[in-house]
Amino acid sequence: MKTRVSILHHDYPSRYRNLVEERLAALERFHGHIVTMDARIEKNARSHHVELVANIGKGHVLVANVHREAFGEALGEAVDRMGRQLRKQHDKARLEPRRAHGGVA
Repeated sequence: MKTRVSILHHDYPSRYRNLVEERLAALERFHGHIVTMDARIEKNARSHHVELVANIGKGHVLVANVHREAFGEALGEAVDRMGRQLRKQHDKARLEPRRAHGGVA
């Protein structure tokens, strides 16, 4: 899995970038076929905005978008949301019967 952390319009300490990278790496346990995982972090006047974008191949893109006053809360909720989406997508792909090409749907 290739990860990228983008920090927009604000300087966060390097420990925040490391924390985000660790949390993104932990998401791989929910879905083994993640191609890329991007994190976009931005601080507005009163809140932190964390957006996670996962490309899981075959044109599937999942997004978790959170605004909170505290950075830790925003990151935690975004990671939880992305984890639920990845697990749901993984279970759906695993349990959905394979359809034959040209067969009746």
